Amino acid sequence: MRKPAAVLLALLAVLTLAAAAGAAPRVRLPKPKRGFQMRMGKFTVPAGHEREVCEFRTLPNRKRIDVQEMEFKMSPGSHHFALWAYLGQDRAAADFPSTIVDSPGCIGFGPADTFNRALLGGAPSPHEVTRFPRGIALRLDAHAPVILNSHYINGSLTDALTPSIVFNVTRARPGSVRHHAEQMTIGNLDIHIPPLSTSSRTADWAVPYPMNVIQLSSHEHKRGTRVTIHLLSGGQDTGQIFENDNWREPYEYWPATPIHVAPGDVFRFTCEWKNDDDHPVTFGVTTDDEMCFMTGYYYRDDESVAPPHAPNCLLQESGLLCFSPSVP
Repeated sequence: MRKPAAVLLALLAVLTLAAAAGAAPRVRLPKPKRGFQMRMGKFTVPAGHEREVCEFRTLPNRKRIDVQEMEFKMSPGSHHFALWAYLGQDRAAADFPSTIVDSPGCIGFGPADTFNRALLGGAPSPHEVTRFPRGIALRLDAHAPVILNSHYINGSLTDALTPSIVFNVTRARPGSVRHHAEQMTIGNLDIHIPPLSTSSRTADWAVPYPMNVIQLSSHEHKRGTRVTIHLLSGGQDTGQIFENDNWREPYEYWPATPIHVAPGDVFRFTCEWKNDDDHPVTFGVTTDDEMCFMTGYYYRDDESVAPPHAPNCLLQESGLLCFSPSVP
């Protein structure tokens, strides 16, 4: 079963409010036959608190590799785990924190250009497998600098929680890769949910360059009830291509054939929420706030040149992190 990592960055996370207490057992994964295994360092979440932390590491592969599969396993209580590739210019390890530090979304973590990063993968639940379709893989440079980003919630009022997180990276077989996947995260920050009420927001995101979408998913927090995605081509709505009604474990759509889109085509995504609290809710990175994201993987038609800068997107060498306002 192919399950990709759904997104998350500073402003993205996928919520599984499993409350775990006490000293979590050390989770284990068999090491891959082709590839490597990494384990996040130890940190503790006090009783009745949540904590989002970041850790700087370098990957152990001595040569550039193409990745066919990633597997993530962690103890219960995770809000999300995200594996970020740092794409900035500062490669001096001394300029990054040498220990695990608290940093929501890893914003301001390390050098000033740490925003130049790409989401490689991650997990919204204790055990996730990201397996790319045949002929498509994720490229990792040798000894690439990465940021491990974990967000945990400790539902116990008496016991501290020490999470355990491990993941495997499996190489594609030589000669099997025709295209390289990149990740996209497209968000709408214009969220306002009145108290004791329902609300929805729709945003349009225009495709900046030719691409082939191989996976689509979504991200909301605990008040999320539904996300839909439509594709508009030539100004015409071609119909709904995605729907999710489970914010805890969002549906992951892998089309049988890639969805080819051209510049000017539009993804229209709508998020819906139900607020049972007596106060309004807006966009934010904590579990008490809300989010509205369309996420996915794609590959470009032409990988031989760097992609042009896309409007309303952060400047990145790989992948897309963009924001679109609500449509009137």
